[in-house]
Amino acid sequence: MIFELVGPGYIGRSSNIDASRLVNFFVEMNAKGSKSPFSLVGTPGTTLWTNAGAYVVRKMHVFNGLLYVVAGTNLYSVNTSGTVSAPLASLGTSIGRVIMKDNGLAVGGVGGNQLMIVDGVLGYIYNVVTYTFTSSAFFAGSGGYGTCGFPSTGVTALEFADGYFVVAQANSMNVFCSDLYNGLNWSTLAVASIEATPDPVQSIWYEQQQLFFVKQVTTEIWYNAGIATAQGFPFSRMTAAVMDYGTPAPASVARGNGGLFMLGARRVNDGPSFIGAVQISSDAVQVISPPAITFQMQKWTPWTDAFSYCYEADGHSFWVVTSPSMNQTFVFDSTIPDPMMAWHERSSYGAAYIYQTNRHLSNCYAYFNNMHLVGDWKSGNIYQMTDSVYQDDGGTPIVAFRTAQILADKKGELNSIRINRLIVDAEMGVGGNIVFSFSADGGHTWSGDYGTSLGAIGEYAKRAVWRRVGLFPYGMIARIMISDPCKRVIIGGYVD
Repeated sequence: MIFELVGPGYIGRSSNIDASRLVNFFVEMNAKGSKSPFSLVGTPGTTLWTNAGAYVVRKMHVFNGLLYVVAGTNLYSVNTSGTVSAPLASLGTSIGRVIMKDNGLAVGGVGGNQLMIVDGVLGYIYNVVTYTFTSSAFFAGSGGYGTCGFPSTGVTALEFADGYFVVAQANSMNVFCSDLYNGLNWSTLAVASIEATPDPVQSIWYEQQQLFFVKQVTTEIWYNAGIATAQGFPFSRMTAAVMDYGTPAPASVARGNGGLFMLGARRVNDGPSFIGAVQISSDAVQVISPPAITFQMQKWTPWTDAFSYCYEADGHSFWVVTSPSMNQTFVFDSTIPDPMMAWHERSSYGAAYIYQTNRHLSNCYAYFNNMHLVGDWKSGNIYQMTDSVYQDDGGTPIVAFRTAQILADKKGELNSIRINRLIVDAEMGVGGNIVFSFSADGGHTWSGDYGTSLGAIGEYAKRAVWRRVGLFPYGMIARIMISDPCKRVIIGGYVD
C-alpha cells in the first residue's frame, strides 16, 4: 500500500501525533496524470562565486550593472566576473541588518544615480557616477544646505517609491521623505506621522503603486497624493486602508509573488500577540503558517533578529525566513495552493550529528547576472545557489531527509502492524545512497541507519527496497535521508 512519504513538512506539538518533517527537500506539484501528484525535490546547493573579505556579508543590491555589497563596515562593488572592488566607503557600523535602495540612473531627467544605505543608526548616499559618499550627518534641507528633515539617528526602514526615498525613525511613527530623485535633500515639511494606531513603524515597502507602512500590530497603506516635498509629505493614507496585522520582526518583511510576507502580530488585549507567518496584499491578509509551524516560530522570541528574503526559481516562488537566535530556517513556497504542503526547512551541515539541523548559510540574497547569489552569515563569501550543485561551499554535505507521517492501525483498535517490505520510489541511476531509519515509539528514539544504493550512474532500473522491517506494536515512523552529492527526487513510498 502507499504511505505518506511525500507530504507535509513540519513537526507538530507531539511527535506521537505527527512527526512529519521535510529538511532540504521541497514539494513540487506535478502535472495531472503524472505518476504522483506531488514529489520531493532536493533544495539547491551552493558554490563559491567570490569573496568580499573577512567580514560577514550584511546586504547585497543590484544597481548600475554591478552588485553592491556591504560586508562588515565596507561598501564594495562586484562586476559580472566576480571581481571585487577596493572599499568604496565605510559605514559607521560593522554588524546588524542593512537596507539598500537606489533611485535609478539619471536618464532624461529621471533618476538620481544614488544608492542609499541605512544601517539602523544613520543613512548614507553613494553616487555611482561621481563616486561620492555622504553620511546623513551632511544631508541638506530642500533646495540647498540648510535645516534638514532627516532623522539624526535610529534610521531603521527605507524604501524608494515614485522618485522618493522614504525612511522611518526607530521606535516612532515618524516617516521622512527626500526630494524628488535627490536623497541628499530632505525638507523639514516632508514629514508625516503614521498614526492611525499608536504603534511604531517597523518596515516600509512599495507594492502595486502603494506604500505599505508595516507597524508593530497594524499596516497602513498610503498613495502618492502629488504634494511637493517643499509643501509637505507627498503621500496620504488611503481611506479604510488600515489592516490589523503588523510584525514584531522588521527584517522579516519581504516582497515576493505579488505581495508581502512577514512574521505577523495582532493587537490582543491592548498588546501585540504573535500569530505566525502572514501574506499581505492591498486587499487581503492571510495567515499562511499551519498551527504546527506557528508553534515552532512561537519559540523564536525575541523575533527582532529574524530576517527573510524572497526569490523565484524553476517555477517556484520561495519566501526564506531565518531566526539566527534559534538557528532555524523555514521556507514557504507560495506556488503550492495547499499551505499544509508548502513548507520545508533548509539547513546547513552540522558535523556533531548527521540529522542535526542549523540555519541555512545565507544571510542575504540578490539575483545578479542570471545567478541566485547568497551572502554567507559567517564570512565574506558570496555563493551561487543552484540546483545543479548537490553540496554547500565546494564540498560540505547537504543532509536532506523526510520524516513521514506515522504508519499505525487506523481502525481505532491500536493493533500492532508488521512491515515486511518498504519501497521508496525515487529517481534512480544518479549515484550515491539512500538511507532508511525508523522509530517505534512515536519519534522519540530511532533505529540505526540502513542504506541502499540509488543506482550507479545510468542504472535506472534499480529499486530502493528494505525487507523484513519489523513488528511495531504502536506504529512505525519512517525516515528517508540522502547526504551524498547526487540528484534527489522522491516520488512516493510503499509498504507491504
